[in-house]
Amino acid sequence: MGAKVGGGNAGGMDEINVTPLIDIVLVLLIIFMVLTPITLTKMASELPPQEQNDPPPPDPNDPKQLLVAVYADNSLALNLKPMDEAALTEALRTQLLGRVSDKKNVFIDAHPDASYEVVVHWIDVAREQGAQRVGLTEFKEEGPVQLSPEQVQLLEAPAAPAAPTP
Repeated sequence: MGAKVGGGNAGGMDEINVTPLIDIVLVLLIIFMVLTPITLTKMASELPPQEQNDPPPPDPNDPKQLLVAVYADNSLALNLKPMDEAALTEALRTQLLGRVSDKKNVFIDAHPDASYEVVVHWIDVAREQGAQRVGLTEFKEEGPVQLSPEQVQLLEAPAAPAAPTP
């Protein structure tokens, strides 16, 4: 590759020797391969400031979200309100009825000890009642929160009236 061996010509070589060029390119390639991951981890990301006109991010506790909770004893709740099967099916149907198609989402949070058949059944029920997307969530490893009767009464209580503005 680098030099001609033998030959009768005593003159100079008329071919370019590319061996040093290849050596330099390989060394540079190795240097860039080693430095690139380090550079990427140290690269700072500056996000533009949020404008005041931007809408606030959606509240994860928004009551418009539909969350079906399946507890360890296979009891059910919709948005943390305990319900029986018939009431839950009807509540899903009525709440999904007036929504636009991209807002017809139902999330199912099941306890790890809940019956698999019950969870799959409620995925099917949500689809039958009009849900476009059904997602499985896991907010806590021990399963969905089960409210006490006092907390359920607070959920069902009407909202306090707004204070009058001067």
